[in-house]
Amino acid sequence: MNQTAPWGHWRPQFRSGEESQRIRAWYRRIPCPGCKAAIGRACRSASGHPTDHHRARRDAAGPLPYEEWRKEGLFQSSGPPVIPAILEESHTASGEFGIDQPLGDAVAIVSHVLADRLGILLADESTLDRFDDAARTLVLARGPIGSADLVTVLASQVAKLATIIAGPFNDPETVFTTLIRDQVGLARQQQKARKSAAE
Repeated sequence: MNQTAPWGHWRPQFRSGEESQRIRAWYRRIPCPGCKAAIGRACRSASGHPTDHHRARRDAAGPLPYEEWRKEGLFQSSGPPVIPAILEESHTASGEFGIDQPLGDAVAIVSHVLADRLGILLADESTLDRFDDAARTLVLARGPIGSADLVTVLASQVAKLATIIAGPFNDPETVFTTLIRDQVGLARQQQKARKSAAE
């Protein structure tokens, strides 16, 4: 089974054909609050074509009950599933603050950045690798829709931060552009320093 499919690279291994049926039934057991698809029916796009389950429907249905399915013997047992730390942190943040999954993901990934600020500032390779691994884990676990949700949340938080930094007398877009130019300049300086050190 493809371990990088949208439902998460850490998910359990189901017996042949069982996974997609269970996941589809889980989400379709309630009507979709977004497109108003009835119980048991596929979600529909704006043009009326069948589409992936809408986020509103997934949120309303709740997390997939992998543990219950495991107890029922519906997938191959290879020991308890190992859930990456970033996903546990996202779940904890969602419960602690009473927020939905994308915002929980954003809290978890930003917390990683804040915890390793010095390593990121110094462009420490191991720090950047850990950050990349955490981000990759979220993207693989959430799939295209969830990843888009995460990017949207992070982008909105950056926009709010730029507005706060700008204050009442400056343009947030100018502040954001300046921040990006500063980051690009710093990255280029570090690249030159590494290149000089290697020569």
